[in-house]
Amino acid sequence: MCESMNIPRALIVAAVSLGVACVMGCSGRPGGQSNSGGPAAGSNAAVPATVTNPTDFPLAADDKILDAKPFNQTISSQSGTLFTQGAGTYAGHSVIAQSSGSLADAKSWLAKLEQSPPAGYSYVQSAARQSSTEAAGKFGVTYAVFRNGAKGAVVAVIDPKQAHDKLQIVLAAVDKYKMLPAELRTSIDEQVKAKLGVSVTEALDPSAPIGMTVEALRTINGSDNPAIVEVDATKQ
Repeated sequence: MCESMNIPRALIVAAVSLGVACVMGCSGRPGGQSNSGGPAAGSNAAVPATVTNPTDFPLAADDKILDAKPFNQTISSQSGTLFTQGAGTYAGHSVIAQSSGSLADAKSWLAKLEQSPPAGYSYVQSAARQSSTEAAGKFGVTYAVFRNGAKGAVVAVIDPKQAHDKLQIVLAAVDKYKMLPAELRTSIDEQVKAKLGVSVTEALDPSAPIGMTVEALRTINGSDNPAIVEVDATKQ
């Protein structure tokens, strides 16, 4: 891709590295709001109010759905993912919503969902997932995993302020990172993982807690209200 655009690869790598370095030394929220507090240029247009929830997990009454789309993901390793059926291709739905209530209220709603899941679902507790739970908590993410036969589901509550503070590097690097050829992404992954404990590649996995969080932060566009992510999927 780099040769066809007549852009030296070294220049692209330098640009991405410069963006990462800037975020490491700067404060503020990339990709969500401009320094003046208004929407960043090129931000997503408002999603129509007619968006509905395609999952069978009901949202709280005060939650507003911002985005709902099909979920399709091929998982080659169980490491990091929250789906428990192993490697393979999963298909289902993804919903990003936002609560008008407090973070405590959103977490309380999730706790009640664990105690009383939707019909057909059971809450999945796993000691093996403890490290993932602890890691997600550092980024402001609280989540629960459910199972309904062959279908798995993940519901996450995200504290946008904490998540933004922890994931500034990733948010700044995502778009530039996607432009790089695969062989040039390794050094960027290493830099970011050394700083955060999670690489950009891992942060782009929509089946993992951090990947869900990055997608939610880019969707809520700088708001501090709690974000809710629901993903249901069945292994094909």
